[in-house]
Parts: sequence; structure tokens; C-alpha cells
Amino acid sequence: MGLLLDRGRMIRNYAIAAVCILLIAGNVAVFIFLPKVIAPLALILSNAITAILMLISAQALSSVIQHELSRRSAELAEKEAKERELEEKVRTLENRNRELESRIDTWKQTGSVPADVSFTFKLETMTFDKSGYIVKEEPLERFINDPAYGLSNRKGLLERLNKWMDDLAHPGAKKVLYIGKFYAKASIGLDFSKIKFSTDGGNLVLFGVKFSKLNDLAIDRDPDEVEHCWLLNEYAEGFTSINQSGVYEEFTEVYSRFREEEAHQAIAAEMDALCEHYTEVFRNDLAERFPGIEFCDHIEDSDATWYSLKEHIQDSRIYPIASNMFLMADVLNGYIEASGIKLLSR
Repeated sequence: MGLLLDRGRMIRNYAIAAVCILLIAGNVAVFIFLPKVIAPLALILSNAITAILMLISAQALSSVIQHELSRRSAELAEKEAKERELEEKVRTLENRNRELESRIDTWKQTGSVPADVSFTFKLETMTFDKSGYIVKEEPLERFINDPAYGLSNRKGLLERLNKWMDDLAHPGAKKVLYIGKFYAKASIGLDFSKIKFSTDGGNLVLFGVKFSKLNDLAIDRDPDEVEHCWLLNEYAEGFTSINQSGVYEEFTEVYSRFREEEAHQAIAAEMDALCEHYTEVFRNDLAERFPGIEFCDHIEDSDATWYSLKEHIQDSRIYPIASNMFLMADVLNGYIEASGIKLLSR
């Protein structure tokens, strides 16, 4: 509706301007042919009428020009808003891509350190013990526009002044260097209290036969371990120094915390892969001994009747299978310790 009204006003303004121009031309033509006797009076009247018509036409043309300027300004503002939105999306994607690259690098570094995994005296469990160092060095400029690291939020006068003074004192490129040690120690195995079975449909189906992390174990930390997160100043002369100012103190704390979280995620992923590996091996061996048994990982939507292995261990349908599960865990433990093979092939 508003667009139709604007279009109507424009047409009206154009019409007014056109009529005024025609009237001016007619006014001049009429007074040219008037008798010479009234020529002085005609000249005055002609000028007066022309001035009035010019004012009317100027007002109409001014409205046309203002409308066109407003339209162009709106188009320019919309274009600038879209450009800003695209720039923000690009910045977000770049930050996300950098974080993913950092996670992949962390996972590679944790994966390169061999894990010490051994079975405990409980035949159904083993221990996962792993530690090592994560070392990262990245340019500071990668994190300037990432709000997660807090640098883009420092727009106060005092903060900008401190940064300016630090740049004067330490010209050149800046890098963040992180050296941190990660630890992981947990018991892994079969939780027999969670195993259930069902014979509905004629087949024996087992639920919960899977290796998983049972408990986090106490870690003996090395008192001489190295753990640092520094901001480095690189000078044109070729030497490097540690930035001791407090301008980037909060940033290095956030960066250090993110790298620790990445290491924990990488260790958790490796532990999950280890559990999946042993679950597959264990299930395959058990299925070879007892053809026809099946395994499932979800029973929430099942209509079958499920029995707890712990409460029905003497049931003739499950007793020989449960006994073999204990024996297989014992045999697997002895085979791993005697052969010294890697517990998780890569």
C-alpha cells in the first residue's frame, strides 16, 4: 500500500512540474503578442506569473529529487548491512575452522604417545594409563576477532591505551606458545551388573556386553613437569622475548584452558575407540563359542522380557555363557601380557 502511495505522489509531482513548464511557456508567448501600449505592464505581470510558476515547479521537482535520494540511500544502507553480515559469517567460519584444525593437531599429538594398558586383578577390567605433552605455537592475529578468546571485546579507552603502549614497547609479530602435560588413568572393563539377557523369539540376546570406562584412577603427577602458556614477541632483528605485561594475561589463561579441554577430548576419544575394539573382539569370540547368540546396545524400545545376569546367574540358559565370559577375560588378559602386543592397532 505504501509503495502505491509513493508512486502516486511521484506521478503527481511530475505532472505539476510539467504543467508549470507549459504555463511558463504560454505566459511568455501571450505577453509577446500584446499591444505595445501595455508592454510595460505586461512585462511586470509576465515576470510575476513566471516567478510563481517557477516556485511551484521547483517545489514539485524538489520532492522528486528527495524521493530519489531517499531510495538510493536505503539501497546503499541495505547493501552495507548485507556486506557486514557476510563479513561476520566469514569471521565465524574462519574461527570455527581454526578451532577444528587445532583439535585435529591435538589429537594427533596425543595419539603419537603410546598408551600403557594392562588388565587388573579383576578379570573383567583393565587400566588405561597415558600421559604426554601438547606443544602449540600460533600467531596471535588468529584470535583477534574471535570473541571466545576475549580480545575482540577489549574496546575500552584504558584497554586500547594499554595495548597501544605494549605495541610501542614490543613492536613486531606476536605468537602464543603453549606447553602442557596431559594425564589419563582409568579402569576399563565389563560391568557384569549391567548385563541383561532375553530369550523372547527363541534366540538368546545379550545387552550390556561391552567394554567401558568404569572409574577414574588416582594419578601420580610429576613434580618437575613443564607447563607454560606464554605470549612471545618476535623482533625484526631475529630474536624472541616473552611478553611480561598483563595486557594478554586473560587471553593466555583462556587459550591454555581450551588446549586442556582439547587434550581431554582426544584422550576420551581414544579410550572410546579402545573400548569399541575390545567389545568387538570379545563379542566375536563369544559368538564363535555359542552360535546363535545375539547382542544389542539399546533396549529402551524393546517389548521383550529382560533378565539381569547378576540375579539369574544360575539360570541354565545363561550360566555356561556367563562362565565363558569370565574365562575369556582371563585368557585375554594372559595372552596380552605374554605377547606384549599393542592393545589398540592403528
